[in-house]
Amino acid sequence: MVARTEIRNLEGRKMVSSIGMIVLLVSFSMLFATLLLGYAIYRLTSDVWPPMGMQRVPLFLPTVSTFIIAVSSLSLWKFEKEFELKKEQILLPLYLVTLTLGAAFMGVQFKLWASMKAMGLYVEAGIFPSLFYTLTWIHAAHIVAGLLGLLLMIPAIIKQDFDEKATLVANVSKFWHFLGIVWFLMYVVMFVL
Repeated sequence: MVARTEIRNLEGRKMVSSIGMIVLLVSFSMLFATLLLGYAIYRLTSDVWPPMGMQRVPLFLPTVSTFIIAVSSLSLWKFEKEFELKKEQILLPLYLVTLTLGAAFMGVQFKLWASMKAMGLYVEAGIFPSLFYTLTWIHAAHIVAGLLGLLLMIPAIIKQDFDEKATLVANVSKFWHFLGIVWFLMYVVMFVL
């Protein structure tokens, strides 16, 4: 009877936590959708692109970022599946790959911002660079939050607390995949088109 009650409590906590993460992601989606919509409207109403004689941001660094975050999303997806199957041997390598790629993504973002400054694109130089920096800074702040979420998973990996921490792993994964999707949309809208 006690065990059944504990299982119900655990399932209830998982459900509430999952719903909370979905609500959080919907609110973040609205934030990024609003910013991207502002960027798109600005672009569609500009006579020339890029505006004010500014240079177009080269594709190389954003493409590297896209590749990195896509592979990190794949490694975290694999980690989550192995965590569910309680295969502890493969967890640490997959986790470290994801964490390293997340840090690498941030490193490339710093290089991207440095290259934009070298091109004369400063945040205070007008609407175009301001929107560019705003979108990439907000996304980078979410990546930092995602990295902190990944760090929260360390005790679950060390203690092999598969049942109790399954929801944490699932929620961090959802958040990370969400960031990957948002970056891909940003990549297409801001760098490719």
